Amino acid sequence: MTTKKTTSPKKLPRPKIINVEGLNILYYDQGKGETILLLHGWPQTAYTWRFIFPELTKRYRVIAPDLPGTGGSDSANGYDTRSVAGLFARFLNALDTGPVHFVGHDIGAWIATSFALYHESQLKSLTVIDAGIPGFMPESVFFPQNAAKVWQFYFHAIEGMPELLTRGKEKDYLGWYFTTKSFVKNAISESDRKIYVKGFLKKKGFEYYRAFVESAELNMAAEKKIEVPALAIGAQYAIGDGIGIAMAKITDYLTAVNIPDCGHYVPEEQPFELLNLLTDHFKRVTG
Repeated sequence: MTTKKTTSPKKLPRPKIINVEGLNILYYDQGKGETILLLHGWPQTAYTWRFIFPELTKRYRVIAPDLPGTGGSDSANGYDTRSVAGLFARFLNALDTGPVHFVGHDIGAWIATSFALYHESQLKSLTVIDAGIPGFMPESVFFPQNAAKVWQFYFHAIEGMPELLTRGKEKDYLGWYFTTKSFVKNAISESDRKIYVKGFLKKKGFEYYRAFVESAELNMAAEKKIEVPALAIGAQYAIGDGIGIAMAKITDYLTAVNIPDCGHYVPEEQPFELLNLLTDHFKRVTG
């Protein structure tokens, strides 16, 4: 078991709600300057950014929403990543942000990639963190030999089954992920887990997995390479170099990094390493 000492995260600002075409999105918004959009993954909420959000606001405007179908946000009409990326394009327009530095972890990285493919004019840069990007991951990732890392892609895609088998056991089910898929075992505390379970209950997070094949097909159908600077961050004990290999298929302007001593939950396991990588990336992009 690996543990580490961490400083206590500062509180996120008071959340706000914005209605985008009939859909209420909960988000956090603080700071001034160029805008950073932080998009979390499954089974989490914007709370995942609690360590780095306050630090980034010292120089940037930082916006961190709960994904549609999670936390305090309404359910979406569709969960393929092109549709959700389009929703966030309209979300950013409503907030009058101009082009943003888009940072996504896990499913947030799926959406960030589709956003880059279909809404690149709204980007200054792209960062994807430890995710199996639909349509671009090596086929070997989904081989049976790698089942311990990817079995949930299949289980969550079955209509109704994960809801049936996890009902009343949400705490145990999510806890298995936070324990098994982390390397720094105390990065997500019991109180943190309670927040995530609350944001998970009666929500639609499984729908992103049910739309995975459609998301992959739409990504590949874009048939383009992105030109904004891109940063791919893997974790030594999770996706690792795989995310850089995936992103190299759609950009020639890529920096790929693998964070050592880290499992899947990068923003919480190695927040300060992540913060340094992000700020260096943003500085390279805009000076």
